[in-house]
Amino acid sequence: MDIPPKDRLSVEAAVASLQERVADGDPTDKAFRSHCEAVLSSLRAAYRANPAAFSREIVEALRELSELLRESALDAGEAKKTLP
Repeated sequence: MDIPPKDRLSVEAAVASLQERVADGDPTDKAFRSHCEAVLSSLRAAYRANPAAFSREIVEALRELSELLRESALDAGEAKKTLP
């Protein structure tokens, strides 16, 4: 996703597309996860620019996708270590 979505319909379409990709892909694959994280980053930028375009359900779906990718990184042993 090169240009962040700007309205509710394009946000919903982008999130549905990402959900399908994650469902069909291998979240333990580093390149796959990197692409999905780039899409999430773009959607975060869109949210900061226009939060009204994001319903509560869409925000929750994005949180779930983000958590799934984070857990997949942990499973793959690639998560960043946190300091104690």
